[in-house]
Amino acid sequence: MSALADFVADSGAKFAVLNNFNYGTRSAAERWTPMFSSFPAEIAAYYRTENCVSDDPYMRAALSSTMPVRFQDTEDSLQPSDTIEGLFSLLRANNLVDGLAMHISDRPGRLTYFCMAYDYSLSDMSEFELRRIQACVEMFVRHAGDLLITDSVRELSPKERQIISCLARGESNKQIARRLDLSLSTINTLVNRSFDKLGVNNRTEAVIAACRSGLSLVA
Repeated sequence: MSALADFVADSGAKFAVLNNFNYGTRSAAERWTPMFSSFPAEIAAYYRTENCVSDDPYMRAALSSTMPVRFQDTEDSLQPSDTIEGLFSLLRANNLVDGLAMHISDRPGRLTYFCMAYDYSLSDMSEFELRRIQACVEMFVRHAGDLLITDSVRELSPKERQIISCLARGESNKQIARRLDLSLSTINTLVNRSFDKLGVNNRTEAVIAACRSGLSLVA
């Protein structure tokens, strides 16, 4: 993450945030834990407590665009809610004038949102520079994402590792429950918790993520 902080500083941005949205924006709103954030605590706290992720106009614009989106361009067509107006007020109070928001999807099932805020206008920024920034962020996410998956696998409990091994054999939750002599509800909880730690959405992605990180799934 220190490399990302250096990149943000070299880009002239004052603050930045990077978040993983593998579960979609609704579930992400329920557990707003950015992978990286240098925004002031008051802005981060407001964003989390007011659930701004659910109607953040910058995020919505970025998730629907193949290019980085400028804050000022987005604001021209906004009719923000009271909550978002409050967020804008905090941004202005911290002398933030403009920003860039973008999304990266470097592989199926993995979506990352990244934005940088500046204390000056980006109206003169060329398309080449926008694409250069996007390419740098894509490169970072591609490598950092693999490291984060590896860290998550290290956090799997012994029982969760057993669950992933059973999934690799194609066993259903009922079959896993019989094999491990546990209740079906306990298995459902362990499966969902494993998915959460691995940052995946289904059984196949969980097995792939575990294998990619070096977890042995030999029966």
